[in-house]
Amino acid sequence: MREVVVFGDQNSLDFSEVRWNVLRIPEVSLRIERAQKVWDSECRSCFSFQHFLSSEDTTFYGNINLKSLSLAIVQLGLLDRYESRFRRPQYVVGNTQNDSALQVVAGKMSFEEMIAQSQACGALRPLSPLHLASDTILNGRALPSFQAVKRLDEKIEFVGEADMGLPKVLQVLADTEGVQKIIHVGPGSMEKSRMPDTLEARDIQVVESIDADPMLGWFWVAQRKRELARA
Repeated sequence: MREVVVFGDQNSLDFSEVRWNVLRIPEVSLRIERAQKVWDSECRSCFSFQHFLSSEDTTFYGNINLKSLSLAIVQLGLLDRYESRFRRPQYVVGNTQNDSALQVVAGKMSFEEMIAQSQACGALRPLSPLHLASDTILNGRALPSFQAVKRLDEKIEFVGEADMGLPKVLQVLADTEGVQKIIHVGPGSMEKSRMPDTLEARDIQVVESIDADPMLGWFWVAQRKRELARA
């Protein structure tokens, strides 16, 4: 069965409980430690990814550049875990702009380059006031542009053209590459609006990488209990 990993969007870490739990995943922690070493060596300010990710929501929302970079680091850690416990998916889809985990997977930049070249690293004050998402294009952040990469042994190539819409990229993979399973690396479930309408009638599986891992059964327990209590 051909699988595609899909990196989620910028809202995947918007809840503090999710951030606190994701820090407990060993592969994510290793990525964060590695990122911190690069930051300490290359960037111009005192900052801790660990503290930022474990902070309250108001602090986490305080800088869109740090939020974006932190998400890319976390998602690469989640991909590390998925590949170590299952298999290496042949296809990966993600945003090619800004802090791009996909560009690291595709070998277009190293993990270290992603951090050192990020807007967060270049900022004199990485915890500067929040820029609203609607203002991102005015603050030098490009709008999302999704694309797929195909991995065959040591050869990696892009599939199709970069596109603004994730649904279209997934449609191309299903039609031309025969992809039958989507693994969403969020954390969190992929929104239904991200799925092409034409794929709903096909026998295509959609799973979240954390849900697929039996060793991470604890991840959503506390949050789901709180949701039930509120209901």
